[in-house]
Amino acid sequence: MNRLYACLLLLCLAMGSACAGTVQVCADQAEMPPFVFAERVNGQRSGKVVGASVDLLKLIGARQGWNVSVQLLPWARCLALVADHRVDIALNVGQADAGSQLVLSDAYFTMHNVYFYSRRARPQGLSLQKLSDVGQYHLCGLGGYHFEVYGIPTSKVDRGATIGYEQLIGKLHLGRCDLFIDSRETMAGQYLINPKLRSLLVDGTLVSQPLPDSPLRPLYLGVAAGATGASLLQTLNDGLARLAKTRELEKLLDHYMEQ
Repeated sequence: MNRLYACLLLLCLAMGSACAGTVQVCADQAEMPPFVFAERVNGQRSGKVVGASVDLLKLIGARQGWNVSVQLLPWARCLALVADHRVDIALNVGQADAGSQLVLSDAYFTMHNVYFYSRRARPQGLSLQKLSDVGQYHLCGLGGYHFEVYGIPTSKVDRGATIGYEQLIGKLHLGRCDLFIDSRETMAGQYLINPKLRSLLVDGTLVSQPLPDSPLRPLYLGVAAGATGASLLQTLNDGLARLAKTRELEKLLDHYMEQ
């Protein structure tokens, strides 16, 4: 059935908007606002997935007649399902996530890397002069994430079953790890979804600093390697190029960050 679906999707892509269908998309269940997150209704998480990356993909899909369906999954599972042709597209993929089984679109946004430490656990502070200084500390991160993009072997990162930022910050405050790495944009987006986490970010005990010697972190759309993926990738890149001319993603980001 999956192979049949892949063939049908390839035919639809070749025919363009004349053939409408549902394109299955996944993103990390840990959420990455303002790019992708579950919409909140009266403070409660709903089943509707929204965000600037979702809207960007829907703009691309509208010209193809796609119905874009997005689900939030454990990140490693999301990537595996795309590689296995059971899901069409992964949102907000980093270079280190792709491996040999996914191919990536053109980058559509570049995030800025920062590191966080706890003033409670380290009142004397924690200062990295160069990226290699990370090796002197116990680094933790979210489960399913890869850190080779920072020049850090994922095997050396304490990830465990950590699935959300509240747990990650809790580990810092308890002294179970020294720091974690993320992007300035992702952490700023947490204000959209989590009042409790918002208070953790502004109470003065969580400190962020720019990650030294660190490359910027581009975001990509990921599809399965192979003929079907190549056709889908071309459609995505054409759409991204068209929307980049009108700075569409910046407009979408502004829409969410102004809420």
